[in-house]
Amino acid sequence: MRFTFCLLMLWGTSARAAELPDTSRMNVLFINIEDCNAGVFGCYGNAICRTPNIDRFARSAVLFDSAYCQGISCNPSRSSFLTGLRPTTTNVYSNSDVMDDLLPTGTLTLPEVVKAGGFTTANVGKLFHRLEYADRPMLAFDRLEMHDKPEGWKGPGPILNFPPKRPGWEKAPADQKSPEFREWKRKHSDRYGDSGLNREEEYDYRMAATAAALLRDFAKQPAGQRFFLSVSQSKPHTPLISPKKYVDIYDPTKIPPPAAPVDSLVNFPAHSLKRARGGNPDLFRDAQPSLQQAREAIAAYYACVTFVDENVGMMLDALEETGLDRNTIVIFFGDHGFHLGDHGFWSKYSMLEATRRVPLIVRVPGAPANGQVCRQFIELVDLFPTIGELAGLAVPANLEGTSFAPLLGDANRTWKRAVFMSGGPADRGHSVRNRRYSYLEYEGNRPGAALFDLERDPWETRNLVDDPQLADVRNEMAALLKAGWRGALPPAQ
Repeated sequence: MRFTFCLLMLWGTSARAAELPDTSRMNVLFINIEDCNAGVFGCYGNAICRTPNIDRFARSAVLFDSAYCQGISCNPSRSSFLTGLRPTTTNVYSNSDVMDDLLPTGTLTLPEVVKAGGFTTANVGKLFHRLEYADRPMLAFDRLEMHDKPEGWKGPGPILNFPPKRPGWEKAPADQKSPEFREWKRKHSDRYGDSGLNREEEYDYRMAATAAALLRDFAKQPAGQRFFLSVSQSKPHTPLISPKKYVDIYDPTKIPPPAAPVDSLVNFPAHSLKRARGGNPDLFRDAQPSLQQAREAIAAYYACVTFVDENVGMMLDALEETGLDRNTIVIFFGDHGFHLGDHGFWSKYSMLEATRRVPLIVRVPGAPANGQVCRQFIELVDLFPTIGELAGLAVPANLEGTSFAPLLGDANRTWKRAVFMSGGPADRGHSVRNRRYSYLEYEGNRPGAALFDLERDPWETRNLVDDPQLADVRNEMAALLKAGWRGALPPAQ
């Protein structure tokens, strides 16, 4: 069936937060990083990992402490927040699903809507999971840096030129189900520690330097011409490697053991327990690590995060040096989370808290809630309508997210009562989380369910789904999951 989209101008609606300044002429800097556990930043409470630049940024912005993604890996999550639709509508559940072939006909993406709104558009690095999944949306960018070009794109060449990459890193085979791809992934994912490169040779540094150069170029634009700049950082995605200067910061012997060890799990879903006792998708693929290896991997992950922090600092410095910080909305977030050995899990691909919770920090110049922590539930599917409202864009009327612009004016107002997520091929099903409980239902050849009391068991180690004393809770959570996201919307205010 062909979808017909009605467009709704959100600017000036009753949902608009009256406390916010006029954002209708502001730029947007959209910084997305890959595979980031929300708890690794100092501003999120980590006392070991060093993230001074992001922590400084958080003090000038709204830090969302309860932000959640809708998909368990890059492709389903990105397909969701870049369309404003949930996986149950995009039909994208895994990294191998071709987004363009699965979206409802007529679906518009965030870049297309932003471009239609009159922005100069630029993208640096990864945005959609793969170019061939999103050829048409990528044509919406006036500049494409450090990214393959879709057929028919006629933008300018790179703003910066870098020396050639060192040999030894071949591109991934296109067929993700092939033996060649599995071998490539084994060689390139299951690594941690020193990358053997200096900072300036790293791809993430080059993306950040390119973004900083674009910002300086945008500062020369005629008054009133807005820009939308999307910038990626590939870290801390596997392989967990970074320049030695960052690796040397962290002593693995001072890293605490992973939380939620396998022997603490009670009534854990059988298919998840198999992963907990065996290999993982991206890291420690063949078997569980020793305690020393686990500590080394976490230290390497922290090193990657500190490297990213320095790169983000370079972008933010360019924003301030040009004066663009006074008129630019900055959105910093991760596409999904990452397990650091909890439950015996490494990487993502689960519906547990470490995968579903993400970092999200938003700064709107002059917003009253800047400098505050917002503990209300936010979902990444909300990014599209939020940018639409702030920028005064005409967005599709069928979006399945909710603009959280009002929270940028009042971080404490009552908001959503639950967040939702969909699993993937190895963890097929759906989940819902409210303030006290998380509830997961599995489908296909892995039927069953899980219920965790997050107040008493924040690491989700004891599955209480069969506890007769919690039968009413299970029924309530199952009903909430069945009702879906519309049943958890903010109250009318």
